[in-house]
Amino acid sequence: MVRRFSNRLFGGVCAGLASITPFSPAVWRWLFVILTVLTSGAAALAYVLLWWLLPLENPLQDNQRNPAGILAIVIAIAIIAGWFLRDTLATSLGADMYWPLVLTVLALAFLLRQLRSSRAQSNIILGLVMLAVPLLMIAGSADILPTGLYDLVLRAWPALLIFLGLTLLLRPRTRSASFFALLVSLVLVAGITAYAFSSRVNEPRTDNTVLAEEPVSEGITTLQININMLDTDVVVFGREDDERIIEASFAGSTASEVSPSYLEDGLGSGTFTIQETKPTAFPTLDEVGRGELQIILPTNAAIAVSLVTQNGTVNFDAAILELERLKMTLDNGDAIVTLPDYQPRSPSVEADPGELTVNNGDLRVRVPAAVGGRFVLDQARNSQPTPLEEDFDDLLYALELRLNEWNLIARDYDDMAVQVTYGINVPNGNFRLDVIDELGATSDTESESN
Repeated sequence: MVRRFSNRLFGGVCAGLASITPFSPAVWRWLFVILTVLTSGAAALAYVLLWWLLPLENPLQDNQRNPAGILAIVIAIAIIAGWFLRDTLATSLGADMYWPLVLTVLALAFLLRQLRSSRAQSNIILGLVMLAVPLLMIAGSADILPTGLYDLVLRAWPALLIFLGLTLLLRPRTRSASFFALLVSLVLVAGITAYAFSSRVNEPRTDNTVLAEEPVSEGITTLQININMLDTDVVVFGREDDERIIEASFAGSTASEVSPSYLEDGLGSGTFTIQETKPTAFPTLDEVGRGELQIILPTNAAIAVSLVTQNGTVNFDAAILELERLKMTLDNGDAIVTLPDYQPRSPSVEADPGELTVNNGDLRVRVPAAVGGRFVLDQARNSQPTPLEEDFDDLLYALELRLNEWNLIARDYDDMAVQVTYGINVPNGNFRLDVIDELGATSDTESESN
C-alpha cells in the first residue's frame, strides 16, 4: 500500500486505497468526508495518519510489499472504530482517553516520518512536543499527574500556539527553529506561572472552614497550646468571659487540611493542638491564597504556647492571659506580641524562657509598664539595637552588651514584681518594643536588624 502520484487531490491516500480495492478514489474521498462528519473529525485524523505513514510510490521499487502500509491502515481503522466505541473505552479505563490516545498515535507517526526528513532536528523537537501534549492529558486523566500540575498544563495551552507560530516564523531562517521556539515558550510559561502564583499567594481564601470548640475541665490548671500552620494569618487572644472553652476557627483554601485536637492527661494538664497540612505540594491556581486562624483561650488557666507558621502574620494578644511561656517561629511575615501583666509560675520558665523568632519580617512586642522585661538578642542573628530619640524612653529600658548578646532590660527590672525574659531573633527585619502604661499609651524602643 502506497500513496499514488496519479489521480490524487491531496496526499494520494484515496488513490492508493483505490489501487488495492474495487472502489474508485472518488468513493474513498466521499467515504472520508462522511466519516469525518460522523466522527467529529476522527476520520480526518486517520487520513492524516495514513498520509504520514504511507510512503509515496516509487517506480523503481516493489510497492506491493509494504508491511508498514498494512499497519497504517489497521491503525486508521482502529481510530475510526474507536470513535464509535469510545463510551465503552471510557468505562473500561475509568476516563475518556480516546482523543489523548489518538493524538499520541499521530505524534508517534509524525516522529516516525521525521526520521527520514532532511530537517530532522527541528521536526523531531516539534514531534516531541506533539507527543508530550497527549501524554500529559493521559497522565492527568489517570491521576498520575498531580492535580495542581495538571491544572497548570491546561492553563498553559496557549503556549502551544506561541510555539507553533515561532516555529513557522523561524523555520526559513534557522535549522533550530523548533528549539528556539520551545525555549521561548517555556520561559514565557515559567514567567507567567511565577507571576500568577505570586500575585495570589496573599489573597485571603474562605473556601474551607474548620470550627472547633473544646471545653476545659474544672480540674485543668495548665494548658499547652500547639499551633502549626503553613500559609495562614494567626490571631490569638483571651476570652472576655470566665468560660473554660478553647475556640478555634479557620478559613482558608481547600488545599489545606486543618486538624484540631484536645487531650487531658487526668493530672491537671490539657493539650490543644491545631495543625495545617497540605496533601499535595502543588495546589491548583484557584486554591492558592492565605487562610486565617483565630484562637480564643480561657483566662483562668496557666498557658504555654508553641506557635510555628511559615507564611502569614501573627497577632498574639496575651494581655489578659496567664501566659507562662511563648515560643514562636514565623518564617515570612510580621508579628505583634502583647505580653500580660502576669508572673509565670512554672520553675521551667527561668531555665527555658520564651523565644520569639521572625526570620523574614518585623516583630513588635508590647509589654505593660508594670512588667520588668528582659529581651535578649543574639549578636549572630541580630544587629545592634538602634534607639530612636523620638520614641525610645531611656528611663524605662537600657541597652546592655553581655557576652555575645544585646540586652534590652527594664531599668527597674530587679525591683519589679513581674519579670519576664524572652529571646529575640529578627535577622531580616525590625524589632520594636512598646511599653504600655495603664492608659494604653506607649513609649517605643526600636531596633533595626539588617
